[in-house]
Parts: sequence; C-alpha cells; structure tokens
Amino acid sequence: MNEVDFDSVRIGFGTSPLKGEDAASAVTAAIEAGYTLIDTATRYENEEAVGQGIRDSGIAREDVIIQTKLRGDDHGNVRGALEQSLTKLGIDYVDVWMIHWPLPMLGLYAEAYEEMAKLKEEGLVRTLGVSNFLPEHLDEVYSRTGLVPAVNQIQIDPGIHRVDLREELKRRGIAIEAWSPLSKGGELLDAEPIQAAAKAHDITASQAVLAWHSAIGTIPIVRSTNDERRKQNLEAVTIALTDDEVTAISALPQRELGEWDPRTHDER
Repeated sequence: MNEVDFDSVRIGFGTSPLKGEDAASAVTAAIEAGYTLIDTATRYENEEAVGQGIRDSGIAREDVIIQTKLRGDDHGNVRGALEQSLTKLGIDYVDVWMIHWPLPMLGLYAEAYEEMAKLKEEGLVRTLGVSNFLPEHLDEVYSRTGLVPAVNQIQIDPGIHRVDLREELKRRGIAIEAWSPLSKGGELLDAEPIQAAAKAHDITASQAVLAWHSAIGTIPIVRSTNDERRKQNLEAVTIALTDDEVTAISALPQRELGEWDPRTHDER
C-alpha cells in the first residue's frame, strides 16, 4: 500500500469541534468543493459523522485522504483504538494515523508508535504520523522503532510560527501540517503586514495567512461551515505572496505555547 504523498497536498479540511449532521454535511460540502484531505480524531467524537459525510459525497475511497488520531487514553490500547476508528469511519484502512499528543507524563507514546507500525504492516494504515511532537519525542520514537513519522501536525500561525521546529522537521524529511492556522480566535488578522498583503493581492486577511502557510511549506488544516469561505481557503494556497510579504508576516511578535506546550499538555 502506497504512502500518502504530502508533496501533493496543499490544504486539509478540519472537523473539530463539529459533530453529528453538522460534521457530516460540512465534510460532504468540503469534498464537493475540492478538498481531498479530511482530518478528524478519536477525541473529536465525530468519526462516525465524518465517515457518513465522506460516503454522502460519493467520492471514490482512493480519492480521499482520511486522517485520524490516537487519543491519549488509547496509548495502551492501540489495536482496539484503530479497530474502533475504522468501524466508526466505515472504512477498511486509514490513510494517515497520528498520535494526537505525546503525553510524556504517561511514557507510552514510543511504545504506541511501535504498535501502530505493526498495524501499518498489516495494511490497516497507509501512513503513520504524529501531532504536537517535539524533536525530543521524535528522537524517542526513533530510538525505540528506527522509524521517522511521515508528518507532524503542530500549532502554527503567524504569531507562533516555530521556525526552529519547522527547520528541524524539514531536515528530518517530515511533512508539516498546521492546526489552528489562522490563530485561535483570528486575533492576528488585523495585523498590519497581513492586511497589507491582503490589500496588495485583493484577497481577505484569512487568505493572506493561508498563502503565507503555503509559502513557508506548511499544510494548513482549516475548518469552515461557510461555502464561500471554503472556496476562498482552497484558492488561498495557490496565491503567491512576495518574499517581502512573507518576511513581514513572519516578523510579527511571537507568543508562548502556554497550555499547548507538548511537554506538559495532558489532553487525553
């Protein structure tokens, strides 16, 4: 089974915190608009609805990348967790399966990844990845398994762009996805460099930020229940900002990880 080619993916559709019919209809609309990567997680409690939305779209199974995540409470129940995700999604294999958070206080993430690799060998997973992992966590996984995850989904926006981590991930050949790519609450959209880029290209501030993501080599995972905004988000990653615009946006003041620090975050 071929690995997912992240070089061909420019953007993904996120589904948190949508549930039920809201999640199903949003996923169907996103696929119809042109999204090919659909992101969910066991912790989102919407895998069943996401699976329904994919089926309702009528898209061929091989034409959609279904990505879900192993929650912390399942680090010691890897096979059971995957079987449950497959059942809820209504599929025979997952395209991308990630560990959602390393949770180093549990000390199980490397062992969990080792078990995930066995399930990949059985053909139940195409590609293994992680989410919110730092180099120290990647080192531990490699030490135990000799494996390097294909992708790492991390918090990135212009106010927390984590250049050192991004450079390290690229050095290791790990694709980078960005969650909350517009910043939580969109508080950065009024920043002068973003507004200037938006005006120069006759686009929205959100599109300017997504174009910035494309320029720095990250795959933004975006969620919207608005048809026009879904289209705008898809268009945004095809827009080329100038080097000066990218530099100006990247020069915005940076904030701390706070409660989202992977060393201490304990979301299970």
